[in-house]
Amino acid sequence: MSVWLVGAGCGSPGLLTLAALECLSRADHVVYDRLIHPDLLQVAPAECRFHLAGKRENRHTLPQSEINELLVRLGREGGVVVRLKGGDPFVFGRGGEEAKFLEDHGVPWRAVPGITSAIGGALGSGLPVTQREKSSSMVLATGHRKVGAEYGDYWREIASSSGTVALYMGTSNFASVADELVSSGKSPLTPVSLVKWGGWNKSSRIDGTLEEMASIAKREGLPGPSVIYIGGDAGMKLSPERGALDGMQVVLCRPYPECWDMGRELEKMSADSYGLPLLSLEPICPDDGEIEAVESADWLVITSPRGAARLRQIVKDMRLIRGKVFSIGKETSSALLKIGIAADFEAGGHSRGLADMLERTVSPGDSVVFARNERGSEVAAAAARRMGAFVKVVPIYRMAPREVPGMEIMREQWEARGVDAIVFGSSAMAGAYFDAAGHPPKSAALVAWGNECGAAIRKIFGRAPMTMETPDMAGLVSALLEIRVSDRRY
Repeated sequence: MSVWLVGAGCGSPGLLTLAALECLSRADHVVYDRLIHPDLLQVAPAECRFHLAGKRENRHTLPQSEINELLVRLGREGGVVVRLKGGDPFVFGRGGEEAKFLEDHGVPWRAVPGITSAIGGALGSGLPVTQREKSSSMVLATGHRKVGAEYGDYWREIASSSGTVALYMGTSNFASVADELVSSGKSPLTPVSLVKWGGWNKSSRIDGTLEEMASIAKREGLPGPSVIYIGGDAGMKLSPERGALDGMQVVLCRPYPECWDMGRELEKMSADSYGLPLLSLEPICPDDGEIEAVESADWLVITSPRGAARLRQIVKDMRLIRGKVFSIGKETSSALLKIGIAADFEAGGHSRGLADMLERTVSPGDSVVFARNERGSEVAAAAARRMGAFVKVVPIYRMAPREVPGMEIMREQWEARGVDAIVFGSSAMAGAYFDAAGHPPKSAALVAWGNECGAAIRKIFGRAPMTMETPDMAGLVSALLEIRVSDRRY
């Protein structure tokens, strides 16, 4: 019986701590905020229950008192309860309030720190908050005090700081904040930097003086979510290297963990990636005769990494597999190696390439067994039959629809910045997307994993997709670069 107050960091899931990752991976309940990266929820077990407690200005999904009560109730039920907060739970995240409430009600709690937005956002935007020749201190402050709290000398103390002041939750009332600081002795010419979506690759930055930023706030308002840096090192701008996909917003419709692994690779190239695993593996247990067919086939064909993983669960001893093994592509070959099998032949990553390879290799009378998805493509099996082989398809799993946690915050983030590309890893994924969300945004380019997938996209959405030249990471990056070049926003 314990509640974990966990910092989700800011931006990429790659910035999550190992301790936070471990907590999420064994969570029974996750109570999460709106500013987390939605992919983080996919790390939790399939049976985990999710509770949105996110806050937006003047629109609270749950009041803080109800969040506190929820944590106590879940904590008393037992299991692992994770309170997942953007940034660090104890830096303007009300983690202290929640910890005290839990403590007062006899519920044990623990905490895992996270990278707070004032640090992570500054780093990503090239702002060193404690450059020694300019600033030897940093102050974390809030632009909103608790309702009813007296400000007293608060603004005078902030104004007197010679270091960098990082102001959280200050965009909506920055005009009055600036007036308070100037009245308290801060020069109107004090440098100010605003970093929006700090830590994300979609982040943006505005620099000016205190007077100029106050003027923007009065005229048109300041964008959020942002941290505003005042004085000290504010205004200083270094230029960290950016990747070739800088700022692109990419949705990956692939199963987990493929969407997670590929998404983190795209983030290294400065894109923001959102996994949409709308289908998940549901095991099918073959009978003894089907297992014997898999073990004794002249040619065993594996058509996905998931098929390789299921093979390990079905055939207890890989040495029982007597025939040669066909792999549809690199990802599947890598998955086979993990279970101790080296593929004898590897196709180009799609069904047509696998069919061509089978036509060149199998002989009349050979036994060819496909251990695969229940609804897999028939192209390769038909090719083997044309060659006179005895073909048997053994379904070992199916892809079933699943609810993706965090979809509401995912949509909010897409609306705030827009989506540049939606990548469909299969025909089934395109169908699942339509069932879950309807038609994709017109502004988003549609990317198909192969020709069959492309045909399904045209049929389902009535739009011509870009088909990747190769069904792998290199092919995806090439397609995204082409989209970026043609997009006038870049």
